[in-house]
Amino acid sequence: MLLFAVLVALPAAAGAATGVVGSLLLFVFDGWALYAFLHYRHGQQDELLAVLTATAEAGLPLASGVAAYRADRAPRPSATTLRWLSFVALPLYAYARVWVGWRPFDRLLADLSARLDAGEPLSAALRATPGVAAREVRLAAAAGEATGALGPALRAADRERWSAAWLEVAPRVLYPLLVLVFVSALTAFLMAFILPKFKKIFEEFGQTLPQTTRYLVGAWEWLEGFESLLLLGVAAPAALLAAAFSPTLRWHAPGLGALYRWGVQADVLRTLGRLLAVGRTAPAALAFLAESDDLPAVARRGARDAAARVDRGEPLNAALADAGLLPAHMAPLVRSAERVRNLPWALVELGDHLAGRAVRLVRRLSLVLSPVLVALVGAVVGFIALAMFLPLIQLLTGLTE
Repeated sequence: MLLFAVLVALPAAAGAATGVVGSLLLFVFDGWALYAFLHYRHGQQDELLAVLTATAEAGLPLASGVAAYRADRAPRPSATTLRWLSFVALPLYAYARVWVGWRPFDRLLADLSARLDAGEPLSAALRATPGVAAREVRLAAAAGEATGALGPALRAADRERWSAAWLEVAPRVLYPLLVLVFVSALTAFLMAFILPKFKKIFEEFGQTLPQTTRYLVGAWEWLEGFESLLLLGVAAPAALLAAAFSPTLRWHAPGLGALYRWGVQADVLRTLGRLLAVGRTAPAALAFLAESDDLPAVARRGARDAAARVDRGEPLNAALADAGLLPAHMAPLVRSAERVRNLPWALVELGDHLAGRAVRLVRRLSLVLSPVLVALVGAVVGFIALAMFLPLIQLLTGLTE
């Protein structure tokens, strides 16, 4: 009779959690669909970059290269149907897709080809077609046009890219965090609906809950006393989402913000080196960067500040470091390169070093954090499962004696 009461209570309580679990599943499917879209779009952008690089290096018209690439892409009749179904079934994905760019890649390619055929420069055509190329590629195209070396500039843009690194490591970190979210939701359901029934049953039979279960109850009650932690758990994902779409927040964020700054600083140094190599003065090269829409606003402000400092006679290394466009430990290297008249080469090499360092560090952190998070989540799941099954085992053992 006791076991029957427990088995009846479980499905009754489970019905109350259906909405919460359904919302979590919908959120996970939305996130997975958005990640799949971003990953697929990144692959399309890489293909276009390879086509543009090969076309520019061969001296052929860019519009014809883009048109040929679009014509060679295999048609997918079901793509439109799947896209509209996903918009209806996954509202969060639909909202993010509209924000990121809802137009299919083939239409973006057609627009890009038409603009190039009309005589627009590649950088302007890429900027007028959002979503067809990454920010690093647009900046490299502008620098290539300014220096007369479009092909080499585009080829250099294919090296260690920040966006590619994050798309690679994101699943390693997000998977255990999503598992932890599900575990937290299930734990809240168990503590709110199942455990009170266990307590009542054990009190009626004059027994006490197992020690492990009491530990879980004590830990849950302790967490309930810290509402700020719960608010932090809600605010942290919102802050991460805001930082993901705000370059200024990413730039000033502690910890991982340094990695983002390295990526932007790498683009600045490489572009500055290429401009100096063709005879541009340092103030003119910095003014070019300050007017570029392909850099975040905080980097453009830094470029304007550095240009003003150089105009006043300050050394380039000090101006870049004070403006936040050059790590402080690299300032002596820039000063030495300026003395030996090897500054353009040194800036490009430092930019490549910074970009590679940021990408490698992101990958290493993900390789370390992912197994640690999985182990911690596994320990939490094991403890919760043990704490919730021990009362059943104790009840069954008492009934058989």
